[in-house]
Amino acid sequence: MKKVVSILASLFIFIAAFAQDKGEMYLGIALSGSFGNEATESFDGSYTTNSASPLTTSYNAQAEFGYFIADRIRLALAVGVPYSSSPVSQSGNTWLYSKSQGFAINPNVAYYIRIADGLYYTPEIGFSVEFGDFSEDLTPSTSWKAGYGGWSVYANIIALEFRVTDRFAIGAGAGSAHLSSVKISDNSSDAYYTNQQLQVSINSASIQARLYF
Repeated sequence: MKKVVSILASLFIFIAAFAQDKGEMYLGIALSGSFGNEATESFDGSYTTNSASPLTTSYNAQAEFGYFIADRIRLALAVGVPYSSSPVSQSGNTWLYSKSQGFAINPNVAYYIRIADGLYYTPEIGFSVEFGDFSEDLTPSTSWKAGYGGWSVYANIIALEFRVTDRFAIGAGAGSAHLSSVKISDNSSDAYYTNQQLQVSINSASIQARLYF
């Protein structure tokens, strides 16, 4: 029994020695994005038809302050400037888009699980509030403009952080699950449009740089 206790105690000390420690803080910047194109080809027995279309493009640049309230448990507050552009329809050879540009506030919490020396798996959950401007192309030269606001609850599924030095770390992520709601309000009337989504995505990526102090 004493041997088992000794092994467990040694294992705990070993893990804790490489864990992110209570009281540590950092300032960081992060970039995330998603983009792509779709190409199709069809053959009817006589003719081959090819077509290509853009997919939704989105990115978010944000600054973040993080604080470890306990070993391996991090709280953070981030502010960002998200952008999104989605194809709506095609007018001749020109694609028409709906676009949004906003400001987001994002409190979040993450748990650090050591994989190897300096390398951590860092699953994160958070809540984001966002608001800004929305526009949708009606023709290649005219668009409808509105304002929008929304919220999102999310979980970052695949997230890693590597402590390059005692003071500097880099992180990377791919994929998330989120529940979100957005309301788009016409600027000149009481008209509005709301949308809710529950989505799991693995076609997005993010990268972070963090300076610890």
